[in-house]
Amino acid sequence: MKYSKLLDTLQNLIGFRPKQADLCEILQLKKGAMSARATRDSEFSQDEIALLEAHYGIDLLTDCVELEYIKINPSCGKGTVVLDEADVTPVRIGKEIIRDLWKIPHPSDLKLFRASGDSMEPVIEDGNILLVDTSRRDFNNGGIFVLTINNEWFVKRLRLRVTGELDIISDNQKYPMETLKPESDVEISIVGRVIKNLSRGL
Repeated sequence: MKYSKLLDTLQNLIGFRPKQADLCEILQLKKGAMSARATRDSEFSQDEIALLEAHYGIDLLTDCVELEYIKINPSCGKGTVVLDEADVTPVRIGKEIIRDLWKIPHPSDLKLFRASGDSMEPVIEDGNILLVDTSRRDFNNGGIFVLTINNEWFVKRLRLRVTGELDIISDNQKYPMETLKPESDVEISIVGRVIKNLSRGL
């Protein structure tokens, strides 16, 4: 496992990236030895991985799941039009974080998206990575969702009124709320509920 991947995996599994000095101490290496490895993105041996696993009480190779990072960049503002099929990159996240910290029973329902625009500030800022549960599409009780409106992708807060009208809300007060009536000729599809802004930390 290369240095960069190891650090990413440790971040996902234990919630932080160990300092180079800490890695040297765990692996019983001379001070400063990690600097060259980081520069070259060197491989860690199986013995070194075993030492890290024993120190942190994790399994670097099997204690995580791969989530799909869907590169669509749904807009917090005027919508993202997707003309071609989106690129998908797998991202590894620790099962323990998903299960114990986020209380999510089915990791396979999770997807990652990068938000675009400023209309959901300060809750979601431009470029933030959002964890979305695609099994949660019921917006009767409100919440922030990734959705498509007439095939354009958005990140918006939704609120359903007792009259059946749907409020599409931007947290940034510069942007007015839009209300859709039940008879509106608008095609809405809920992709999933935003359950975590990963750019704000685990």
